[in-house]
Amino acid sequence: MKAVFTSVIVLFALVFSAMPAHAADMKIGTVNINKVLQSMPELEEVSELISEEFAEPIQRLNQLEEEFEALRERVARDEAIMTDEEKNEANQELRARAMGLQRSGEQLNQYIQMRETEERNRLLQKIYTAIEAYAEANGYDLILDYNRVPFSREAMDVSDQIIERLLD
Repeated sequence: MKAVFTSVIVLFALVFSAMPAHAADMKIGTVNINKVLQSMPELEEVSELISEEFAEPIQRLNQLEEEFEALRERVARDEAIMTDEEKNEANQELRARAMGLQRSGEQLNQYIQMRETEERNRLLQKIYTAIEAYAEANGYDLILDYNRVPFSREAMDVSDQIIERLLD
């Protein structure tokens, strides 16, 4: 991580040292992408959309978990009266169901994360478009991600203006 940070600083030093004298007149700003993203009303809508989209699979998974728990309780309750063969069969079924539940849960989580990433990328594209339009309209030469620069003055932060642009 330290090497990456050092590389970024060296890169900025090289770029700025190689720029012509008029580079000192550049208009540079920063934007806190996470702050802008969190302020978007669409973020809550995306959360609701994904919850609705995956409500049925989550409900099915919960039903399977309840069935597993009921079987586990039945086996624990009846273990004293079961033959060794019945115990082995019941334990094998419990292991198979537990593995199936785990696989299903992991797969569902992957699908949910994939959809969340798709929707987040859609919102980020909207943010980037707003940043570009703001930069063009206000004469900025460069707008950097606030979270990726080691230092910037508060006066350079245009996050609130980007938020306003997105809310209009």
